[in-house]
Amino acid sequence: MAPRSRTKDKADRSTAADGDNRAPLPRPGEYLADPLLWASWLYHHDEMTQSQIADLMGVSRATVVNYLQQARDLHYIKVVVRPELLNSIDLAQQIKHAFGLTECMVIPFDGGMRPPSERIGRAGAQYLDQILMNGDVLGVAWGRTVLSLAENLPEKAMPDSCVVQVIGSQRSAYDGFTAEECVAFIARRLHARSINLHAPAALSNAALRDALMREPTIQEQFARIRSCNKLLFGVCTVKANSLVFASGLISVDESKYYISNGAVGVIAGRFYDIEGNWLRGTMDDRMIGITLDDVRSVPTRIAAAGGTDKTDAILGALRGGYVTALITDEPTARNILGRL
Repeated sequence: MAPRSRTKDKADRSTAADGDNRAPLPRPGEYLADPLLWASWLYHHDEMTQSQIADLMGVSRATVVNYLQQARDLHYIKVVVRPELLNSIDLAQQIKHAFGLTECMVIPFDGGMRPPSERIGRAGAQYLDQILMNGDVLGVAWGRTVLSLAENLPEKAMPDSCVVQVIGSQRSAYDGFTAEECVAFIARRLHARSINLHAPAALSNAALRDALMREPTIQEQFARIRSCNKLLFGVCTVKANSLVFASGLISVDESKYYISNGAVGVIAGRFYDIEGNWLRGTMDDRMIGITLDDVRSVPTRIAAAGGTDKTDAILGALRGGYVTALITDEPTARNILGRL
């Protein structure tokens, strides 16, 4: 449901005229079971004032305000800022030109009121909804921003599409952040087929990983991964509070090799430096998931990431050519441009 016009804001603040003795209008019984829908449609579609709706429904104006808030909380109302407009501002255009991107969305600064992952996830959901087509094979990694995007993705029917897990399972990921949960969530929203990677992300040794990779089931799943025409992922830092460590994918001690060699960021469990060079180490030899070479081979590569602490990680991802579409926030975009 599109947002209402703002032309009636003044009227919304007013009360009904004194001495209005009109008889209440008949109340349509079929909508009494869902007053949230009734109030939402009248307010956002018919542009009635809250006082007019209260009179029509036979309730107080405060009750109508409560209905509209509940309707927003329950996603009856979909408020959309056209994503292409966020692509047109100067910051986005500069980043697109600097890194040869096809798309860049930069959302305005909110003064730090909400976490970047939540805000960028909402913007990413609008962008993904705009570009997805039935028949797409969408690869999905994991993370806070990817989960936020999944939660805000509008439902649409894409029965001929697949949503594919591109990295194995993490042993102790936070609830909702695992790759399989992100994939399942997005697939449900799209009414698409969900294809999981039935293997751990990191095994105890390279020999075990190599043996598992020879299994026909895993080979079939990797064939599907390499058929992806779109890829969605977040970007992690290498700081101690990074989700890459909290997920159990790798320990801080284990990461010292990568950090000592200049690692600044992680995409789908793969470390890279500020220039975007893939830093291969022993963990790569025992890991099951998409590689950075695989990432670059996907035609549309969507990075949803922000927060100024991720400036170096996002800059390295851009320089490495792992991104064709970036959704980020204003402070991070300014930091990236300031590093050029």
